Amino acid sequence: MGLVPNDSRYFIAKAGRVLKQRQKPARTNSTEVARLAGVSIAAVSRAFAPGSSISPKLAAKVHEAARRLNYVPNNLARSLITGQTNIVALMLADMANPLFAEILTEASRRLEAIGKQVLLFTPEGGPGFDSCLQRILEFQVDAIVIAAATISSRMARLCLDRNVPVVTIGRHLPDIRIHSVRGDGRDAGAQAASLLLAGGGRRFGIVTGPPVLTTMIERKAGIFAQLEPAIDVDQVVIEDGLLTYEGGYKAALKIMAAPDRPDSLIGMTDIMALGVMDALRHELGLKVPEDVAVIGFDDIAEASRASYRLTTIRTPTRQMVEQMIRLISDEASMDAPQEIVIPAELIVRASTRPVRR
Repeated sequence: MGLVPNDSRYFIAKAGRVLKQRQKPARTNSTEVARLAGVSIAAVSRAFAPGSSISPKLAAKVHEAARRLNYVPNNLARSLITGQTNIVALMLADMANPLFAEILTEASRRLEAIGKQVLLFTPEGGPGFDSCLQRILEFQVDAIVIAAATISSRMARLCLDRNVPVVTIGRHLPDIRIHSVRGDGRDAGAQAASLLLAGGGRRFGIVTGPPVLTTMIERKAGIFAQLEPAIDVDQVVIEDGLLTYEGGYKAALKIMAAPDRPDSLIGMTDIMALGVMDALRHELGLKVPEDVAVIGFDDIAEASRASYRLTTIRTPTRQMVEQMIRLISDEASMDAPQEIVIPAELIVRASTRPVRR
């Protein structure tokens, strides 16, 4: 006897047919790819694993079969077998600074070259860093890279307990047992001050960022170590530039309002130094470097533009990323965290005076 429209079984059967029609077609698996390519399943796996030992000819056969079958490897399934997700989390809290966009670009490129994928997090400051790190660990990432952010000792221990390598890049977190890679901030500060002194600078102003940042602390220590033997450092004017172009612009105006205004200004980041230069030239009508010499730190792309030609201390982005890649590998144990400091490099352009002989 057939089903009639008012019979509940009719609607159940009809719903079943609709669901069946909506079912997604079965996905091609590695066994089918191996069969079409005439290779083993292990060869298929190696063909899609970066760095695996497989001949180019064999890999080409596998990839051609995969293309014909519209096959895409299941990294989630692979991670359950290998215990690795091939995901590296990158924490970037200060995307307003072009330097960190450069770090993101370089890190993504280098990590993808070794078969890793970047998962980007941009946490809010303060307690937001630790809660962000908690979320990161839920993704079972292979490593965590921290730039322009910080974490607590408790969260560092949580990562260590899970054998997840953690690397800070561009910044050092004292007393927290994690890897760190950065430029030599103290030497960078010393080189900046020395160049300005050699160009005849005698009255100095500094546009800085938050005083708790180790980057600011180290650069400032190097600056004052060079200035102290040459000038009265009590006369150095310091203003917070909030690590932004606008902050640097406003800080420069405050500094230059002093009765004995400086003849040399140091921006503790390039983005602030660019704001300083524009305030001097467009707001105050001063010439750079004839009236006021300006120097920055980082060597972001904008620093070399013809409208600025900013003298700066380069942050070694590529070298830092290279060292980060090494540290997140098995070569460097979290039980003995490494602190890597890369030498500073002075880049002289047109915003500072020539060195006096």
